[in-house]
Amino acid sequence: MKYILKIFSFFLLMCPVLCFAQQDTFTISGTVNSLEIKTLYFTQTTFYSTNQKGNVQKIDVLDGKFSIKGMIDEPLPAFLSLVEDYKKIGTQPKQFILDKGIISVEISSDLASALVKGSKAQDDLVQYNIEQAPYSTKINDINNEAQRLSTIGIAADSIGRLFRIPFRDASRALADFQRKFVQKNSSAFISLLLIPNIAGSTNNYIEADSLISALTDNIESSATAKSIRGYLVSQKKTSIGALAPDFRLADTSGNKIALSDLKGKYVLLDFWAAWCGPCRQENPNVVQAFKTYKNDGFTVFGVSLDREKRSWLKAINDDNLQWQHVSDLKYWGSEAAILYGITSIPRNFLLNPSGKIIGRDLRGQDLLDKLEELFPAKKIN
Repeated sequence: MKYILKIFSFFLLMCPVLCFAQQDTFTISGTVNSLEIKTLYFTQTTFYSTNQKGNVQKIDVLDGKFSIKGMIDEPLPAFLSLVEDYKKIGTQPKQFILDKGIISVEISSDLASALVKGSKAQDDLVQYNIEQAPYSTKINDINNEAQRLSTIGIAADSIGRLFRIPFRDASRALADFQRKFVQKNSSAFISLLLIPNIAGSTNNYIEADSLISALTDNIESSATAKSIRGYLVSQKKTSIGALAPDFRLADTSGNKIALSDLKGKYVLLDFWAAWCGPCRQENPNVVQAFKTYKNDGFTVFGVSLDREKRSWLKAINDDNLQWQHVSDLKYWGSEAAILYGITSIPRNFLLNPSGKIIGRDLRGQDLLDKLEELFPAKKIN
């Protein structure tokens, strides 16, 4: 239940996108109230590539002042540091969003606490942080209490049961706040940066695409927006609200079965494997769900990423998995796994009777809670 709000870590996205937008000028006017700081390093990076080294400039501080000028296509992450590599362990750089216009930086003591003014994108980020503080504080409080109980020997399962619902509700409240912030602040660059986070927390990548479309033209057409759209496109086909992609694989007897053959029921499309420890640990929860709701229009469709049929069949028998199973025994090269973008397991998708995805990655009590919503007359005790 770890929650970290770091705007600059939202984007483990694709590779750089070429952009031919109109460049704008920026000027950074800085003051330094520490005689020890005689040199600074200024680094510009991008929001859409984690591999890019960044453009680094060495800046001399003369009589407590420094100045930096340049051109940018759009707001981007910038860092002031005391060493050339701002990522070096022990370095505490000042990070901010660089924007067009005149920006002032006042370094009164340590660099990390420097005051940045004049960048609209940075100002919008500051305002966002102020407004979201109550939500992140609540999540952090839950995390801290959970960690405290862990240090005094409370079992992880007990801690999970105690904090699962409060953490879920607090996370949903944060995502709802972020969605409303984006809708109210269509000209704020931070709104664009929040959208992948909203999509990841709600699993609704279709909605995320519409959130980008509602932003102002200059933000919607930025290179960062293009990269984010590329990421959303890769996720939309298995987003909540999307029609589940169909496929046909052989069952344990060699007969081909299509996912679409199960339309008319709620289906948990479950990607797993006999060799996957976390999958095997999750299987009892799936068994419980199946036994409880199998006569009420619910079933499970297991897709194995195994390579050996013997191991696959043994795991089905050992774990008492009494539902339909398919596999092409191609490991990570499984046709279905590639279709659904599976890069880790266990993964699952809950489909409604028409084949639309209504849930993703529902495990443990979260799966049972979701099924209880769908079948309230048969609550699991």
